Amino acid sequence: MSPFLFIIAMEIINYFMNRAMAADLFEGLQLPNGGPLISHLSYADDVLFIGKWSDKNVATINRTLRWLNLVSGLKVNYQKCKLFGLGVKEDEKTRLAGLLNCEVGSLPFSYLGIPIGANMKRAKFWAPVVDKFKSKLSKWKARSLSFSGRVILAKSVLGSLPAYYLSIFAAPKVVLKKLESIRRDFVWGFSDSSKKLRWIKWDGILKSKKRGGLGIGKLADFNSAMLSKWWWRYKADPNQLWARVISSIHSNNSGNSLIPLNKNIPGSWKDIGNADALLLSEGINMAEKLIEVEGVWRWRTSKDIPFSVKQVREDIEAARWVNEPNEPEFVWNNWATPKGNHLLWRAMLGRIASRVGLARRGIPIADIGCPRCGLEAECPDHIFLKCLWSRSIWWNILAWIRISFPADCDSFTDLIKHIKESPGSKVWKRLVYTIIIATTWRIWSARNAMVFDGSFIPIMKTVELIKEDSFLWINIRARIKKPAWEDWVRFNVLDLL
Repeated sequence: MSPFLFIIAMEIINYFMNRAMAADLFEGLQLPNGGPLISHLSYADDVLFIGKWSDKNVATINRTLRWLNLVSGLKVNYQKCKLFGLGVKEDEKTRLAGLLNCEVGSLPFSYLGIPIGANMKRAKFWAPVVDKFKSKLSKWKARSLSFSGRVILAKSVLGSLPAYYLSIFAAPKVVLKKLESIRRDFVWGFSDSSKKLRWIKWDGILKSKKRGGLGIGKLADFNSAMLSKWWWRYKADPNQLWARVISSIHSNNSGNSLIPLNKNIPGSWKDIGNADALLLSEGINMAEKLIEVEGVWRWRTSKDIPFSVKQVREDIEAARWVNEPNEPEFVWNNWATPKGNHLLWRAMLGRIASRVGLARRGIPIADIGCPRCGLEAECPDHIFLKCLWSRSIWWNILAWIRISFPADCDSFTDLIKHIKESPGSKVWKRLVYTIIIATTWRIWSARNAMVFDGSFIPIMKTVELIKEDSFLWINIRARIKKPAWEDWVRFNVLDLL
């Protein structure tokens, strides 16, 4: 009930202030060019009184707050109140602050978590965001979480911690670079005591899953998309109070056909107004994307809703990777676990900690031969396909799911492509793809058991573990009819299709 109580209290203040304005007891701020007259702004239990610097206005504010106390029983905490004066001498500020029994405030200050009066082009004012990033993506969490867990957490901070700042201000490049560095080190598990290898370029990880990345998202793209939302909001409802304020201040020098912008006036709206330049640098023309359809302003590529920040980010990425195929060889499958998906993703890219891969990155390896067969150098293709031990596992698994083993298969990626292209329904293909992920995971687990523990897991034991893993994943994660174990071991899945 507390939020509603605050609304009721603010309605009382709103009523009192409107009466005071009508009786000429309070002189608010009249914006130019026919703009609105502003006297107060309310949000939850916060109120801003805005008006001419005068003793009369201060006396009216005092009376209004006293009336609020008498009517509602709510008492203002003057220790949390501050008086700000623009173009006013310090002794004059101190005098009127004494009449209000509050402190003198100074710029910049924080209101609702946003710095007011700060030059957000300077990196030092972004310190709160950087500090929150560091605390959320701390090094001890990097040590205690798996790679999949670190990826999920790195994605979550993009949607929470910086969103407030990045939706209003254009972040300096040095800040974006610092934040990306924190996320990159966290994903790869960097700490003070260990420096783990980075197996994949960060740009490849930032790409969306449908383009072969992890879908973490680039901070610069998120910033541009969030700023562009204000363009749509302004065009969608120009009669909102904030939009009328913008129109009155920036209407004289509107250099853009979509929104008013006076580039001589610094502030957050200038950052928002320059969002079209940021998008144009990525190959997106705001005037072509933000269009009016039947009286409704919408983003051209948004299908179900007029505007979506996610869609803008997807358009930015599509423009950046326009020359790259949109269909990657690896496709994410949520029927399998994240760790299984991530392993197959890295295996198909050839970015696995094989002995050959480690040696190429300067890690001293005495013997780069396969620890299981000893016949060839241990590269990713050898681990997952060419090793006789791995090939025997695939023979058994493909026989189980009734797919022929390819006669000519030179790489692990070719094998996966052959299996995926086998004819079958959509559900059948997804079942098979889940089994592919489980097979890749068990081959890697058995290899590690041999390398680190000297433990050899028999081929048929691994095959049984693959059947168990895929059975459990589908029963727990897939939204289809649950197979019975007796049917699953025979791969009798007609009832699931």
